[in-house]
Amino acid sequence: MRYQDKHGNEITEGMYLRFEDGSVEQVYAWQTGDESDLGINASNEAYLQAHGLGDFPHELYPLSEFDLSEVEICEPELELRQPGMMG
Repeated sequence: MRYQDKHGNEITEGMYLRFEDGSVEQVYAWQTGDESDLGINASNEAYLQAHGLGDFPHELYPLSEFDLSEVEICEPELELRQPGMMG
């Protein structure tokens, strides 16, 4: 599937999205059989890292589940680029 942000820019794997509530999420791609899609992390990342499970497969919420009319592509927040860093 192809997705666009509120400005009509195509959303692709690896990008970051800012949602209406101000939250920022990275976009991931996954393949299931012949189907491929994009989504955001549904896993509790802090929990996974705290328990040494950083390489554990992520569960994803598909982008098709969201109203993308208020979502925009953005730069990653500092805390997303450097987990565990306080600024």
